[in-house]
Amino acid sequence: MNAQRVERREQPPRWRIVRPLFELLYRNRALYWLASTIPFAGQWRVWQRLVLPRLAGRDVLEVGCGIGTLLADMARAGYRCQAIDRSPQMAAATRDRLRRARIPPDSATVTVADVRRLPFADAAFDSAVSTFPTEYIFDRAALREIARILRPGGRLVVVLGAALLPASLPLLPFVAIQSLVYGRRPTKRTSKNPGGSANSAQGDALLALLSEIGLSARREVVRGPFWEAYLYLAQKSDGPAQPTKRTL
Repeated sequence: MNAQRVERREQPPRWRIVRPLFELLYRNRALYWLASTIPFAGQWRVWQRLVLPRLAGRDVLEVGCGIGTLLADMARAGYRCQAIDRSPQMAAATRDRLRRARIPPDSATVTVADVRRLPFADAAFDSAVSTFPTEYIFDRAALREIARILRPGGRLVVVLGAALLPASLPLLPFVAIQSLVYGRRPTKRTSKNPGGSANSAQGDALLALLSEIGLSARREVVRGPFWEAYLYLAQKSDGPAQPTKRTL
């Protein structure tokens, strides 16, 4: 069995269903905004900003920047940022946002690129961030590339998912939509898995992959008044930087 088949089998089966939807969103900035705002009761931006207090250093790479909302936030907070997105439409939307926000190119730039072949030198960034990623986050080649561009002691922050809780009647339609697209939120908590992700098996798979490529990883569940967000923080060893072989 070749490596590509192995990677596909390890991806969550739900991606086979929702992938066409995401592909459509990545071609239209208005649809992307609507899909990331209305079904989540306006909390998407709250969940994105959870990465800000968890960044290390100053130089940050955002993998999959979408329409550039988080990239602009990080630049305004004083970070020196670069971003990639495989969608030319999303890159164009991000550039428009940066221009409207008057964020200079030395604070934030975006490039159309594949996460499996990042156009950056080894150890170029202190942090890398990925919020609500698609299946690339379960791709060893992609994770190895992210590890390669991190400096010793660098950090990867992933917001893998989030869930609205059925705390009130008006939230129930939003909870139903999320369950349909992202899967049911785990209801059983243990000390080993205090919440998990929208699909705890996905979170466990990500932790295993991060450990496999040499990053020290942990899960963090952040709780709000009517939501939970599922973060994964991975640290690169602070020893001497070791070259990471690219997978082409």
